[in-house]
Amino acid sequence: MEPTLNSKSKTARLAASMFFFLGMPLSLWGQAYVLSKIFVRQDPATTANNLLSNEFIFRLSILSHLTDTVFFVLMMLLFYRLLRPVDKHLSRLMLVSAIAQISVVFVLEVFNFTALMVLKSETRPAFGVIQQQEVAYFLLRMHAYGAGIGMGKLFVGLCFIPFGMLVFRSGFAPRIIGVLVIIGGLGYVADCSTAILLQRTDYLMVRSFLMYTTLCYILALLWFLVRGVREPVSIVKNSN
Repeated sequence: MEPTLNSKSKTARLAASMFFFLGMPLSLWGQAYVLSKIFVRQDPATTANNLLSNEFIFRLSILSHLTDTVFFVLMMLLFYRLLRPVDKHLSRLMLVSAIAQISVVFVLEVFNFTALMVLKSETRPAFGVIQQQEVAYFLLRMHAYGAGIGMGKLFVGLCFIPFGMLVFRSGFAPRIIGVLVIIGGLGYVADCSTAILLQRTDYLMVRSFLMYTTLCYILALLWFLVRGVREPVSIVKNSN
């Protein structure tokens, strides 16, 4: 049985709701607030003390990052269900890239958890206090590198590019919505690539611009949240 336009709109709104009401709040809290509260650049001792003083919320941030990634994949699964009839190959590419994000995030959070275990002397009891702090700081930096410039952004970008192409071709939304999603995906891929290729000072000069591309797919998902999907233009023309 062919899904009705109303059921398709409900699917799109549910997917966008996962992003705005579940995934985004968890991501902002766990990856922005908590880490900024704990991590002090170039200061392993203070960072270690902050981590141990806020151990429970640090553990919660690990769980929140894993959880918001699951919600991201569920969101893309719903969009896959909606857009699969448009192009099965593009929709599969979109879904595979989204699922690949889970393994990346899991590895990143292993770094965070190991940093905590090092400070609690549960991995190498022979380490002195200063060594524990240095190793924990190094692992937290590894997490920051992976989250900031690593494969996580790359797979998100590779997910949004075919997603935007599907939206563009589907007629479920104005074509500018699909273009915005593609721009957001390209921005993520470019951010990852420039961070790897450029020196830090050069990268910081372009990063602020690339970060604005994030707004593109946020605006697109906001459209799906508010409007759902519309009748494809081609179908409307045929009915006339």
